[in-house]
Amino acid sequence: MQIQTPIVTMIAKGTWCINEYGMDAMFLLEGAHKALLIDTGTGTFDVAALVRGITEKPLRVVCTHGHVDHVGGIGFFDEVWLHPDDFEMARTLTREQRQGYVTIMNGMSGGLFSVTEEDVKGFDKLPQLKPLHEGDILDLGGRKVVVYETPGHTPGGLSFLDVRERIIFTGDACNGNTLLSSSGSKKPKSGVDTLLATAKKLRALEPYYDRDYNGHIGYAANVNCMPMPASINQDAIDVCEGILNGTVKGEPQEAAFGGNSYHAGKGAFGVRFDPEQLYTE
Repeated sequence: MQIQTPIVTMIAKGTWCINEYGMDAMFLLEGAHKALLIDTGTGTFDVAALVRGITEKPLRVVCTHGHVDHVGGIGFFDEVWLHPDDFEMARTLTREQRQGYVTIMNGMSGGLFSVTEEDVKGFDKLPQLKPLHEGDILDLGGRKVVVYETPGHTPGGLSFLDVRERIIFTGDACNGNTLLSSSGSKKPKSGVDTLLATAKKLRALEPYYDRDYNGHIGYAANVNCMPMPASINQDAIDVCEGILNGTVKGEPQEAAFGGNSYHAGKGAFGVRFDPEQLYTE
């Protein structure tokens, strides 16, 4: 039997993980006065309606970065906040690109979910895009979320630190398959040096959070709501430093999403990088 609907799981007080058929994870945070949605998925279902079924508080929508599986549902909203370096990705994303991602992920999940290309919604208009930057604070009422710039996977990558619940939401900044890419951006492709700086920043923030939820919790056919292992940032630092000093070479791999791709990893961390572009231009 296939899973017919997105999987919604409460992971902390006033905090829900929304698993979009194994393709991505969104997060809904509720404070005393406002709510915050982190990422909008690929757009295979009406995420705005789902959110309204959980909370009716005024909603702010933010995105960790501008890739298809994180901004694909922005058309359900009037305003969406993200880093300006990823605006171009969000503005130029097509329904066909989102459908292509669904096809790839369906293959990876082995048909576990009942979702097809036809479920990808088309939008007549896109929302107004508003900028977020390092140090911005989102006050939900008795619950503050601090914005950190964590580029590498994309030039405009952001992470969100929930001070009250001691949870950080990192999107695709540092996970088991961290792709270094800037597809759709006018910014140059990120190098391993940028990812290393991001991993060091997340490592330095560890005293302020107990759990790290990335944008692909419950990825493909692995349906779960477990945070990243505590070692993820140090593992990323070790791998990136090894790539840059030549002690880690990586292995060539077919790139599911295109590009010249080598893979290197340690523990739960993995990165796909271009050995000809180790440093950001």
